[in-house]
Amino acid sequence: MRYHRLVSFLLLALMVFGFASAATAVESTEETTATTEAGALEFDMPAVSVPPPAADDAEAPWTTKFLIPTTLILGALAVFGTVVQYFLKVVRNRYKVVE
Repeated sequence: MRYHRLVSFLLLALMVFGFASAATAVESTEETTATTEAGALEFDMPAVSVPPPAADDAEAPWTTKFLIPTTLILGALAVFGTVVQYFLKVVRNRYKVVE
């Protein structure tokens, strides 16, 4: 029991130094590649011209509109109900009034 603090400190120090050494061991690998300019190529025109994609003004699906907020509200109500039930059943019976 006397070595509890020492062992905890040593484990914490080993973790800190281990993460620090792993972070410094990462080497930056910068590779230089030879690139050519687009104008210097032999073929300037693409094989197939593709029009830009049209902007979708689609409405959000009903699951996003209704199901997700309903699930969040039901979850919040469940948490609230659990807290109220805990205080009504457990905390109320914990103390007795002495007359």
